[in-house]
Amino acid sequence: MKTKIYYIMDTMCGWCYGFSDVITKIQEKYKEVYDFNILPGGMWIGDDSKIINDSLGDYIKSHNTRIEQLTGKKFGEGFNKNILENTDMVLDSFPGAKAVVLIQRLKKDVAFSFLKKIQEAFFVEGKDTNNLETYIQIAESFDISKEEFEKEFLSEALTEETFKYFNMVTLIGAMSFPTIVAVEGDKSRVISQGYKKFEELDKILSSL
Repeated sequence: MKTKIYYIMDTMCGWCYGFSDVITKIQEKYKEVYDFNILPGGMWIGDDSKIINDSLGDYIKSHNTRIEQLTGKKFGEGFNKNILENTDMVLDSFPGAKAVVLIQRLKKDVAFSFLKKIQEAFFVEGKDTNNLETYIQIAESFDISKEEFEKEFLSEALTEETFKYFNMVTLIGAMSFPTIVAVEGDKSRVISQGYKKFEELDKILSSL
């Protein structure tokens, strides 16, 4: 049985966006060796969801400068204008988490590419990830019909399944995003936490 690799992240986590090229490349290289799974962590859900104001927008911008410097990933003008300067914008991780859970059920082999497209839609283009249409457009780019995706996305079953994923993250004990955990049998261990370059993570995965 393949060792499971759990990538624990959040679609609204800037560091996870900065890490997106690395983890996508790693998954592509090792997909025949390990069983990769994405676990959304639920960073901003329920009472913890945020409404953008000037101070929060400025805080995120300053944080993103550091992410750009370290990772080379750029935050788009669409994100700065449509998200960080929009005081009506609610930052809610739950819709993105549902989309990640659903794509793994519908078409698991494209899950990491699908996640990357969500991150680009949000952090580059500044699309509203509370809007179902944002995810439908991405799903259609992977040949998943609007009807199928929408029906499943709005189901109570998906909501329940997504909370199970959040519970898994809690049980694993991930304290920050991104985190990567290897699970073999009944043993799990954190193999990476925070941003790492491809070469660093490649070395870890090649020696498991």
